[in-house]
Amino acid sequence: MSNSRTIANRELFSIVRDTLLEGSTVRVAVNGQSMLPFFRSGSTITLRPIKEGDIRKYNVVMADVGEAFAVHRIIDVGEEFVTLLGDGNYLGTERVTRDKIYGVVDCSALHIFFAKIWLWMRPVRRFPLAIFRRVL
Repeated sequence: MSNSRTIANRELFSIVRDTLLEGSTVRVAVNGQSMLPFFRSGSTITLRPIKEGDIRKYNVVMADVGEAFAVHRIIDVGEEFVTLLGDGNYLGTERVTRDKIYGVVDCSALHIFFAKIWLWMRPVRRFPLAIFRRVL
């Protein structure tokens, strides 16, 4: 008999948000393809509480995007709003205020380097994404 259960995104990530606000890190399993090719469904990521300097382009953050929470990459930082986009998406950005960002995934310099290339490929990345979705 399994002890696992499925709960809604909002419920799970509300707990994650509260844990991050208390100052603790949280490990979560990725569910879905919105961060392909960098994070596959089933892989585990570690979120740590947001601190000064973390809200910058190319970082992967957890944010409250309204109806749900998302773990997506920052593609633009404005005075008031931060724009997020899942690596597995080429359309559909989210705009959030800085106070709605609760955690960050620490990524290596190599990861950030490839993320920059991937973001640059945005106009054509639907083609490699189609392959990644079939293979990964």
